[in-house]
Order: sequence, then C-alpha cells, then structure tokens
Amino acid sequence: MNSEGVDVDLIVPTDLGLMRESIVEAIESVPAGIIACGGDGTVHLVLQGVAPAATPMAIIPAGTGNDIARSLGIAIKDHDVVARGIARSLLAGRTRAIDLTCIEHGSRQVWSLGVTSMGLDSAVNERANRTRRFNGTTRYVLGLLAEMRSFHTYEFVVTVDGEPMDGPATLIAIGNGSSYGGGMKICPTASMTDGILDVTWVDRASRTTILRVFPRIFSGSHVKHPAVRVLQGRTITVQSKGPVVYADGERVGDLPIVASVVAGGLRMLDQRL
Repeated sequence: MNSEGVDVDLIVPTDLGLMRESIVEAIESVPAGIIACGGDGTVHLVLQGVAPAATPMAIIPAGTGNDIARSLGIAIKDHDVVARGIARSLLAGRTRAIDLTCIEHGSRQVWSLGVTSMGLDSAVNERANRTRRFNGTTRYVLGLLAEMRSFHTYEFVVTVDGEPMDGPATLIAIGNGSSYGGGMKICPTASMTDGILDVTWVDRASRTTILRVFPRIFSGSHVKHPAVRVLQGRTITVQSKGPVVYADGERVGDLPIVASVVAGGLRMLDQRL
C-alpha cells in the first residue's frame, strides 16, 4: 500500500517473455488498473494486454522517448507527482476514454497509441534499435544520418477511407499520437480524442531536401513543405514491398497493414492534475 492508501503489486520482469506472462496474470486478477512504468516500448507491450481486456491503464513515463505520455499531457520528469495523480484517480475511480489504433497485420491484431510508421523513419528505427550508446532523439538523429547513405524510396498504395493514392514516398506515418523519437512532431495535429487518424505522407525527396526539412519536425512546421501531404481518416490501408512497419517504436513486420481508429477504445486513469 502506498502513502495515498492504494494497494499496489510491483512486478519487475527480467525479460520480455516474463513481462508478457506477468501482464496476462495481472489482468486475470481484475485489477482497478495497470500502470506501465517505462518508455513507449513498455507502454506498447502493456497495451497489447489491457486493450482487448478493457482494463484501465496508467503511465509513469520512465523511458528515453516517452512520446505517448507526452501526447497525453502526462508530466515527463516528476514521477512522484504522476504517481500521486494515479493514486487519486484509482481511489476516485476517475478515468477518461482515449482512442486506439488497431493494426491488422496478417492474422494478427496489434494495438497502438502513438505513431505507426513505414519508410525512412522505420528504417532509422531499425538502425537505432541496434545501438544502445545513445538515448531518445540523439539516437534517432544519428540513425537518420547513417541511414541516409543507403536509403531509397518505395512505391506505396495508401487508401484512406476508401480513397486511394499511390506513388513514391520517403515515409508514411499514421498518427493517433502526434510525435515519435522523443518529441519529433511527425503528425503535429493528431489527437488521441478526436476519433480520427492523421496521415503524414512525405514525397520522394533528395537527401539535401530531407536534411533541410528535418529540423522542422520538432515544431511540426515540416507539414507546410510542398513535399509533405497530410490526410485524415478512420481506416487506412498501406501496401508496398520492402518497408518495415513500426508502431510506438516497436517492430510490427512487413506491409501490408490496415490501421483503424477505435474511438474511445481505451480507458486511461485520468492523470491530468
């Protein structure tokens, strides 16, 4: 029991397999809520269990990127304040509904809260995940610079609510949340409460153009560049040969995918103070 009078079971798995088992066991005990303490990867893993079970969830951001927490307006640095807010919400039974992305990948369903990406950004993610020397945005930027030496664009077919578009693209990002990579606002107007997914399509561009436009991603102003298109929809199908798909910074697999918004599909303990 913590100082706020809430009974808490602390689970610290030593590997991913045990973590998945622990999440299942925790949900089977029908808790008032499950708290994910970690970064976007931890949140993503916990989400796979709580989303289909309709178990309320909370986040204590303790990772390198924390983009999901950032998009939800959760304090990134003051963990004590966040924990007290969670405790008060548990005692009061106070929750809020937020949107989910359901990604159909073959016979699998993958749940996401943040950004689903494919193209240059997912290739950078693949590269960044192979090194642990740096954290957050630094690791992403270094991965981008390294990937630019060999990356090539792909031909995509994207269907947004039944309307198809196709052509070469540098990257495509589907946002329920607005940012990835530790605060890079790839889908700056995306909201987790509007029942809509934002799609950022970046046309084929030279390395010079990409490097010139890239710094604007931190403010979200990259969407004003003529090579960038922004669409919105509830169901997005993406097809291509070659690109790897990432969701919340975690590898999903190869295309194709169908990403659909589930409006109000997750109950979050209301951590807003």
